[in-house]
Amino acid sequence: MSLTNLKEDLLAEFREERIMINDQLEMLDPLATALRRPAAQRLFSSSSLLIAEFSCYVISLGGIAFATFMHRIYPFSLLSEAMYTADVRNRLGAPNLSLLIAATYGLVAVCVVLMLVIARMARSTRLKNEVLRMAGQDIKTIVGQHLVRRAAVTAIEQRHLLGLSGVSPVTKTVSPIRAVPDVANVA
Repeated sequence: MSLTNLKEDLLAEFREERIMINDQLEMLDPLATALRRPAAQRLFSSSSLLIAEFSCYVISLGGIAFATFMHRIYPFSLLSEAMYTADVRNRLGAPNLSLLIAATYGLVAVCVVLMLVIARMARSTRLKNEVLRMAGQDIKTIVGQHLVRRAAVTAIEQRHLLGLSGVSPVTKTVSPIRAVPDVANVA
């Protein structure tokens, strides 16, 4: 293996690494910017989701307790009294009264289930926010490492004048900003 082949291989590897670093920076930098949020906003969001989750669990437990003691609470105790009073039961109809009591318990059960679902949704949102926060930190670290590596590659390139040997930095052409023509206000 000759020295020129080694030099050409190293230069080709250097070019590929430079292109890869630039491509990865182009891909990761907007993602890191999108995932960054102020810490105070994230803390408020996380704490509010935690409070919402806890509140929904407490409300669902309260709903279960309410369904258990509903026959002793004033407005709902009238339903059980009407069921066991023969005159009222005959006037309203026993099946209608039974269906009314069952519907009342069913509404309480639906509310309890909805509170449990809302609590689980708040929990999953809170956990997803935590994963996004960690991903943002990891991407920020990766972008920092790539920027350090790109600076090292640029320093090597400048130190050894590799621009003369065909390795040049990848530059993007930016279109010039076009001037917006002034439009006279016609009133």
